[in-house]
Amino acid sequence: MKIIPLIYFQKRKIYAEKDGDVLSLKELLAYVDKDTEVYVYDKDGVERDKPNLCTYPKLSEHCKIWVDCGPRTLGDVVDVVMAGATSITLRKNLWPNIDVSNIREITESNIYEMLGPQNRTDQISSFSLSSDVDGFVISSDKDKFKRDFIYAEAIKNICKRFNATVIESDETFFSYWKNIGASAVLIELNTWKKVKHREF
Repeated sequence: MKIIPLIYFQKRKIYAEKDGDVLSLKELLAYVDKDTEVYVYDKDGVERDKPNLCTYPKLSEHCKIWVDCGPRTLGDVVDVVMAGATSITLRKNLWPNIDVSNIREITESNIYEMLGPQNRTDQISSFSLSSDVDGFVISSDKDKFKRDFIYAEAIKNICKRFNATVIESDETFFSYWKNIGASAVLIELNTWKKVKHREF
């Protein structure tokens, strides 16, 4: 199972943790090399539809970037790909009528779909039946996972049947995700630095 570092972009600045200190590009590059894939959660893009497009090329010159910036149109996807993304996360709550076949016509980048606590259990179950994305990013609410058996089973089914990447803040849960079939875990950069050489 791959362990992928997660960083945050906001107002053209890089953060190693959601509520952490600003990190310079030079500091970030001290930890990642050319072969490292970095997951970029662009808070401005997801929350305000104003992605930090000018910051992506600087980072993509040094490593592979997987961008989660909340694209809402085909033009947004083009912008993100042109800025250097090798993988993109889409969110149906921001772009309800996504037509992945149209996206495939303009890019060879990997396309993932975000599944999270905002998705109802019946929506997650329908995702697990068929999809034309390359995989799913799961932002799971552990409390909901513990109290809602059907939701938990739907998430487990996705991990078993598809390329599933899980956002996880607690390294003690890595083995759990691996055992149910997750292919990768996203974890904040500061934690990733501590665990990147471990086997899970």
